[in-house]
Amino acid sequence: MSFFKKMMAKVGIGNIEIDTQFHTETFVPGELVEGVIVAKGGSVEQKVDRIYFQIMTEYLKPANNDANRMNRETVVIANILLGESFVFEPGESVEIPFHFVLPHETPISIGVSPIWIRTGMDVDNAVDPSDRDLIEVLAHPYTSVIFEALEELGFHLHKAENEYYPQRNYHLPFIQNFEFVPYQNGEYRSSVDELELVFYPDENGVEVLLEFDRRTRGFGGLLSDMLDTDESHHRFFFSVDELEEGAESMADQFRGIFDDLLDR
Repeated sequence: MSFFKKMMAKVGIGNIEIDTQFHTETFVPGELVEGVIVAKGGSVEQKVDRIYFQIMTEYLKPANNDANRMNRETVVIANILLGESFVFEPGESVEIPFHFVLPHETPISIGVSPIWIRTGMDVDNAVDPSDRDLIEVLAHPYTSVIFEALEELGFHLHKAENEYYPQRNYHLPFIQNFEFVPYQNGEYRSSVDELELVFYPDENGVEVLLEFDRRTRGFGGLLSDMLDTDESHHRFFFSVDELEEGAESMADQFRGIFDDLLDR
């Protein structure tokens, strides 16, 4: 009987069961995540080599370098080790508390790409138990201030997507791209076609990659569109002190940036 139970555990029958329970319903990059893993032993004694979390999402990648065909790729944003090497007795129930900081580079739950946390255990001679929990990730406070500033300037978020974009000195193969367009009565409705922004927040502030697309008119504007000369790519860094001055102050900074770009 014991041999039979061990064989069943190897194929996942009678194995350890786990359920991850978080103490919050929403998550913010850079903030603490807390909860417990509720685990129940299987029908035989089993040794767990380690317990870990994986922060995961999906992004779009051109299929065979064809920009017109996109595949959805799964990516691990971060691996977080919780614990190592302990033994579950048959039928034993335990609660394992945990806490970790959600990585700053975790994307926001805007768009169609899901974000989830996978809890896993490495178990000797058995199918590794796991649990998957979809999570809602809110904008980092620094990013929220910029969203509010753009709203004050008459822009609204049109689209957000995780897109394949490998970069030097950046460990993830994608970016979360936010596309803003002006309202019909917005301050820049006659001069800006769209804005695309990528945010890199950390404990010191937020770096912003900005693609600025002018609204062009006439034959010269048509040529600019065809040659992509109407687009400007820039990087800016806003410190914690600047961001804590609020959305109105940030709107003034962006107004100066946009006016400068339009004058060039």
